[in-house]
Amino acid sequence: MGLVEGTNHSQCLEGQAMRSISRPVDIFQQSSQPVSKEVLVPVERALHLRVNDKLAAVLMRQPGNDLELAVGYCFTEGLATNTAALLSVQHCEEEVNTVNVLIAGSPPAQPRRIGTECTGADQMVGELPAPLDIDSDMTWPAHQLLNMSVQFRAHQRQHKLSGGVHGAALFDRDGKLVVLREDIGRHNAMDKAVGYSVLHDLPLTAMALMVSGRASSNMVLKAVRARIPLLATMSHTTSLGWKLADHLGLTLVTYLRGKSFRICCHSVRIAQMTTPS
Repeated sequence: MGLVEGTNHSQCLEGQAMRSISRPVDIFQQSSQPVSKEVLVPVERALHLRVNDKLAAVLMRQPGNDLELAVGYCFTEGLATNTAALLSVQHCEEEVNTVNVLIAGSPPAQPRRIGTECTGADQMVGELPAPLDIDSDMTWPAHQLLNMSVQFRAHQRQHKLSGGVHGAALFDRDGKLVVLREDIGRHNAMDKAVGYSVLHDLPLTAMALMVSGRASSNMVLKAVRARIPLLATMSHTTSLGWKLADHLGLTLVTYLRGKSFRICCHSVRIAQMTTPS
Protein backbone atom coordinates (compact mmCIF):
# COMPACT_ATOMS: atom_id res chain seq x y z
CA MET A 1 0.00 0.00 0.00
CA GLY A 2 2.99 2.29 0.55
CA LEU A 3 1.45 4.09 3.53
CA VAL A 4 4.40 3.78 5.90
CA GLU A 5 7.08 6.41 5.54
CA GLY A 6 10.44 6.46 7.28
CA THR A 7 10.31 2.68 7.73
CA ASN A 8 13.72 2.18 9.32
CA HIS A 9 13.14 4.89 11.90
CA SER A 10 9.63 3.59 12.63
CA GLN A 11 10.80 0.01 13.02
CA CYS A 12 13.52 1.18 15.37
CA LEU A 13 11.00 2.99 17.56
CA GLU A 14 8.64 0.03 17.55
CA GLY A 15 11.46 -2.29 18.59
CA GLN A 16 12.51 -0.01 21.47
CA ALA A 17 9.00 0.24 22.93
CA MET A 18 9.02 -0.83 26.59
CA ARG A 19 5.72 -2.55 27.23
CA SER A 20 6.21 -3.70 30.82
CA ILE A 21 8.34 -2.54 33.73
CA SER A 22 9.36 -4.25 36.97
CA ARG A 23 8.04 -2.92 40.28
CA PRO A 24 8.39 -4.17 43.89
CA VAL A 25 5.27 -5.29 45.76
CA ASP A 26 4.50 -6.89 49.10
CA ILE A 27 2.30 -9.96 48.75
CA PHE A 28 0.04 -10.72 51.70
CA GLN A 29 -1.37 -14.19 52.21
CA GLN A 30 -3.61 -15.45 54.96
CA SER A 31 -1.73 -16.94 57.95
CA SER A 32 1.71 -16.06 56.59
CA GLN A 33 4.23 -13.25 56.61
CA PRO A 34 4.30 -10.74 53.73
CA VAL A 35 6.60 -11.68 50.87
CA SER A 36 8.40 -9.04 48.80
CA LYS A 37 8.96 -9.67 45.11
CA GLU A 38 9.26 -7.93 41.77
CA VAL A 39 6.30 -8.04 39.40
CA LEU A 40 5.81 -6.78 35.85
CA VAL A 41 3.40 -3.90 35.26
CA PRO A 42 2.18 -2.85 31.77
CA VAL A 43 3.49 0.58 30.73
CA GLU A 44 1.00 3.38 30.01
CA ARG A 45 2.12 6.39 27.99
CA ALA A 46 0.43 9.03 25.84
CA LEU A 47 0.60 8.81 22.06
CA HIS A 48 -0.02 12.11 20.31
CA LEU A 49 -1.83 11.43 17.06
CA ARG A 50 -1.53 14.09 14.40
CA VAL A 51 -3.77 13.99 11.36
CA ASN A 52 -2.55 16.13 8.46
CA ASP A 53 0.04 17.67 10.83
CA LYS A 54 -2.62 18.78 13.34
CA LEU A 55 -3.18 17.21 16.75
CA ALA A 56 -6.28 15.03 16.49
CA ALA A 57 -6.17 12.86 19.63
CA VAL A 58 -4.08 11.89 22.64
CA LEU A 59 -4.29 8.12 23.09
CA MET A 60 -3.30 6.60 26.43
CA ARG A 61 -1.80 3.31 25.35
CA GLN A 62 0.79 0.61 25.96
CA PRO A 63 3.73 1.50 23.67
CA GLY A 64 4.25 -0.71 20.63
CA ASN A 65 2.57 -1.07 17.24
CA ASP A 66 1.95 2.68 17.29
CA LEU A 67 1.63 3.01 13.50
CA GLU A 68 -1.05 0.32 13.48
CA LEU A 69 -2.81 2.08 16.36
CA ALA A 70 -2.80 5.40 14.51
CA VAL A 71 -4.11 3.92 11.27
CA GLY A 72 -6.68 1.75 13.03
CA TYR A 73 -7.93 4.73 15.04
CA CYS A 74 -8.41 6.80 11.89
CA PHE A 75 -10.27 3.91 10.28
CA THR A 76 -12.53 2.91 13.19
CA GLU A 77 -13.32 6.50 14.16
CA GLY A 78 -14.44 7.39 10.64
CA LEU A 79 -11.64 9.86 9.87
CA ALA A 80 -10.81 7.70 6.85
CA THR A 81 -13.66 5.73 5.31
CA ASN A 82 -11.56 3.61 2.96
CA THR A 83 -7.93 2.68 2.43
CA ALA A 84 -7.60 5.11 -0.49
CA ALA A 85 -8.10 7.99 1.97
CA LEU A 86 -5.01 6.95 3.97
CA LEU A 87 -2.02 8.55 2.30
CA SER A 88 0.87 7.92 4.73
CA VAL A 89 1.75 7.27 8.36
CA GLN A 90 5.03 7.91 10.17
CA HIS A 91 6.61 8.63 13.53
CA CYS A 92 7.63 12.23 14.03
CA GLU A 93 11.43 12.33 13.94
CA GLU A 94 11.83 14.57 17.00
CA GLU A 95 9.01 13.13 19.12
CA VAL A 96 9.05 9.41 19.88
CA ASN A 97 5.46 9.37 21.15
CA THR A 98 3.95 11.23 18.19
CA VAL A 99 2.61 9.76 14.95
CA ASN A 100 1.43 11.77 11.97
CA VAL A 101 -1.15 10.37 9.55
CA LEU A 102 -1.89 12.04 6.24
CA ILE A 103 -5.45 11.49 5.04
CA ALA A 104 -7.58 12.89 2.26
CA GLY A 105 -9.94 15.40 3.84
CA SER A 106 -9.91 17.40 7.07
CA PRO A 107 -8.91 16.25 10.59
CA PRO A 108 -11.19 16.86 13.62
CA ALA A 109 -11.60 20.48 14.67
CA GLN A 110 -10.74 19.70 18.31
CA PRO A 111 -8.32 17.05 19.64
CA ARG A 112 -9.73 14.26 21.80
CA ARG A 113 -8.09 12.58 24.77
CA ILE A 114 -8.88 8.87 24.82
CA GLY A 115 -8.06 7.15 28.09
CA THR A 116 -7.67 3.46 28.78
CA GLU A 117 -11.26 3.45 30.07
CA CYS A 118 -13.93 4.02 27.42
CA THR A 119 -16.03 6.56 29.27
CA GLY A 120 -18.55 8.96 27.80
CA ALA A 121 -19.72 6.50 25.16
CA ASP A 122 -22.97 8.38 24.54
CA GLN A 123 -20.98 11.48 23.61
CA MET A 124 -18.72 9.44 21.34
CA VAL A 125 -21.52 7.98 19.25
CA GLY A 126 -22.03 11.03 17.05
CA GLU A 127 -23.34 10.18 13.62
CA LEU A 128 -24.02 6.49 13.24
CA PRO A 129 -22.25 4.65 10.41
CA ALA A 130 -24.30 3.05 7.66
CA PRO A 131 -25.61 -0.46 8.43
CA LEU A 132 -23.38 -3.30 7.31
CA ASP A 133 -23.97 -4.67 3.83
CA ILE A 134 -21.72 -7.74 3.86
CA ASP A 135 -22.02 -10.71 1.49
CA SER A 136 -24.49 -13.22 2.90
CA ASP A 137 -22.02 -16.09 2.45
CA MET A 138 -19.77 -14.73 5.22
CA THR A 139 -20.34 -17.34 7.94
CA TRP A 140 -18.38 -19.09 10.66
CA PRO A 141 -19.37 -22.54 12.00
CA ALA A 142 -19.88 -22.71 15.76
CA HIS A 143 -16.85 -24.96 16.27
CA GLN A 144 -14.64 -22.38 14.54
CA LEU A 145 -15.72 -19.72 17.01
CA LEU A 146 -14.87 -22.02 19.90
CA ASN A 147 -11.45 -22.65 18.35
CA MET A 148 -10.93 -18.89 18.01
CA SER A 149 -11.14 -18.65 21.79
CA VAL A 150 -8.42 -21.29 22.15
CA GLN A 151 -6.14 -19.52 19.68
CA PHE A 152 -6.83 -16.18 21.35
CA ARG A 153 -5.73 -17.34 24.79
CA ALA A 154 -2.65 -19.08 23.41
CA HIS A 155 -1.37 -15.88 21.77
CA GLN A 156 -1.99 -13.39 24.61
CA ARG A 157 1.71 -13.02 25.35
CA GLN A 158 1.59 -9.67 27.18
CA HIS A 159 -1.34 -10.87 29.30
CA LYS A 160 0.65 -13.94 30.34
CA LEU A 161 3.72 -11.83 31.03
CA SER A 162 2.31 -9.03 33.15
CA GLY A 163 -1.50 -9.14 33.10
CA GLY A 164 -3.49 -5.93 33.08
CA VAL A 165 -3.89 -5.76 29.30
CA HIS A 166 -6.69 -6.40 26.81
CA GLY A 167 -6.43 -8.28 23.55
CA ALA A 168 -8.07 -8.04 20.13
CA ALA A 169 -7.67 -10.55 17.33
CA LEU A 170 -8.84 -10.90 13.75
CA PHE A 171 -9.63 -14.28 12.21
CA ASP A 172 -10.18 -15.13 8.55
CA ARG A 173 -13.24 -16.90 7.15
CA ASP A 174 -11.63 -20.28 7.95
CA GLY A 175 -11.21 -19.38 11.61
CA LYS A 176 -7.43 -18.94 11.33
CA LEU A 177 -5.77 -16.27 13.45
CA VAL A 178 -4.54 -13.38 11.30
CA VAL A 179 -3.30 -10.96 13.95
CA LEU A 180 -3.58 -10.43 17.69
CA ARG A 181 -2.67 -7.17 19.39
CA GLU A 182 -2.66 -6.23 23.07
CA ASP A 183 -2.88 -2.94 24.94
CA ILE A 184 -3.99 -1.50 28.26
CA GLY A 185 -7.11 -0.20 26.48
CA ARG A 186 -9.41 -2.61 24.69
CA HIS A 187 -10.21 0.02 22.05
CA ASN A 188 -6.46 0.51 21.45
CA ALA A 189 -5.98 -3.23 21.01
CA MET A 190 -8.79 -3.25 18.45
CA ASP A 191 -7.36 -0.28 16.58
CA LYS A 192 -3.93 -1.93 16.43
CA ALA A 193 -5.39 -5.13 14.96
CA VAL A 194 -7.46 -3.16 12.44
CA GLY A 195 -4.47 -0.97 11.59
CA TYR A 196 -2.35 -4.05 10.91
CA SER A 197 -4.96 -5.34 8.47
CA VAL A 198 -5.30 -1.98 6.70
CA LEU A 199 -1.53 -1.61 6.34
CA HIS A 200 -1.30 -5.15 4.92
CA ASP A 201 -4.27 -4.81 2.53
CA LEU A 202 -6.25 -7.55 4.26
CA PRO A 203 -10.05 -7.71 3.75
CA LEU A 204 -11.74 -6.69 6.99
CA THR A 205 -15.14 -7.50 5.49
CA ALA A 206 -14.11 -11.17 5.46
CA MET A 207 -12.89 -11.29 9.08
CA ALA A 208 -14.27 -11.94 12.53
CA LEU A 209 -13.03 -9.86 15.45
CA MET A 210 -12.58 -11.22 18.96
CA VAL A 211 -11.85 -9.03 21.98
CA SER A 212 -11.20 -9.74 25.64
CA GLY A 213 -13.22 -6.86 27.09
CA ARG A 214 -16.90 -6.02 27.01
CA ALA A 215 -18.56 -5.04 23.72
CA SER A 216 -19.62 -1.53 24.67
CA SER A 217 -21.28 0.88 22.27
CA ASN A 218 -18.04 2.43 21.05
CA MET A 219 -16.49 -1.00 20.41
CA VAL A 220 -19.52 -1.95 18.31
CA LEU A 221 -19.30 1.31 16.37
CA LYS A 222 -15.59 0.78 15.71
CA ALA A 223 -16.26 -2.70 14.33
CA VAL A 224 -19.04 -1.43 12.05
CA ARG A 225 -16.94 1.49 10.77
CA ALA A 226 -14.21 -1.01 9.91
CA ARG A 227 -16.86 -3.08 8.05
CA ILE A 228 -16.17 -6.15 10.21
CA PRO A 229 -19.24 -8.45 10.09
CA LEU A 230 -18.81 -10.36 13.37
CA LEU A 231 -17.68 -9.17 16.80
CA ALA A 232 -17.13 -11.73 19.56
CA THR A 233 -16.10 -11.05 23.12
CA MET A 234 -14.97 -13.19 26.03
CA SER A 235 -17.03 -10.84 28.22
CA HIS A 236 -20.50 -9.27 28.06
CA THR A 237 -22.03 -6.42 26.09
CA THR A 238 -23.93 -3.34 27.21
CA SER A 239 -27.54 -2.53 26.44
CA LEU A 240 -26.50 0.20 23.98
CA GLY A 241 -23.83 -2.00 22.43
CA TRP A 242 -26.43 -4.73 21.82
CA LYS A 243 -28.95 -2.24 20.43
CA LEU A 244 -26.43 -0.70 18.03
CA ALA A 245 -25.17 -4.09 16.83
CA ASP A 246 -28.72 -5.18 16.10
CA HIS A 247 -29.56 -1.90 14.35
CA LEU A 248 -26.36 -1.81 12.28
CA GLY A 249 -26.37 -5.45 11.17
CA LEU A 250 -23.37 -6.64 13.20
CA THR A 251 -23.33 -10.23 14.43
CA LEU A 252 -22.59 -9.95 18.16
CA VAL A 253 -21.33 -12.93 20.18
CA THR A 254 -20.65 -12.71 23.92
CA TYR A 255 -19.12 -14.96 26.58
CA LEU A 256 -17.12 -16.85 23.96
CA ARG A 257 -15.06 -19.08 26.21
CA GLY A 258 -14.77 -22.74 27.04
CA LYS A 259 -17.37 -24.74 25.13
CA SER A 260 -20.15 -22.19 24.81
CA PHE A 261 -21.07 -18.68 23.68
CA ARG A 262 -24.12 -16.43 23.36
CA ILE A 263 -25.44 -15.00 20.10
CA CYS A 264 -27.04 -11.62 20.73
CA CYS A 265 -28.12 -10.69 17.21
CA HIS A 266 -27.77 -11.53 13.51
CA SER A 267 -27.16 -15.25 13.98
CA VAL A 268 -27.26 -15.72 10.18
CA ARG A 269 -23.45 -15.54 10.14
CA ILE A 270 -23.14 -18.55 12.47
CA ALA A 271 -23.28 -21.43 9.99
CA GLN A 272 -24.11 -24.29 12.35
CA MET A 273 -25.12 -24.45 15.96
CA THR A 274 -23.59 -27.84 16.70
CA THR A 275 -19.92 -28.68 16.96
CA PRO A 276 -18.47 -31.65 15.05
CA SER A 277 -18.14 -34.88 17.01
